[in-house]
Amino acid sequence: MTAIDTDILAPFEIWEVPFGNKTIKFFEPLMLTPNVVPDDPDEPGDVKYIQVIRPDLNVDCCAENRDELFSWIISEFCFVWEHIVLQEDNKLDTVSRNIKRKHLALAELIDG
Repeated sequence: MTAIDTDILAPFEIWEVPFGNKTIKFFEPLMLTPNVVPDDPDEPGDVKYIQVIRPDLNVDCCAENRDELFSWIISEFCFVWEHIVLQEDNKLDTVSRNIKRKHLALAELIDG
């Protein structure tokens, strides 16, 4: 692994995520470590992808570079908060309720 690979695979330390005019604020920094996606022999070209997968948080993102991956992660958190965390429990299935509880154990929604 080269120094560039090490930089690309360094963990993301996320303290907060902008969410409209509010903020998803983590109680402790959320650490997400990217991995290299294995080459797909059926895909043309030599494009390398990096990914972050956290099934417990319903986060599964991949991109060609670190900045793009970070943008997808932020987008994914906003999507999960809008469509799962902010929903009433009686409107969610068991898996979604578990994802909601996991998010609420790690973060809160604050003004600003």
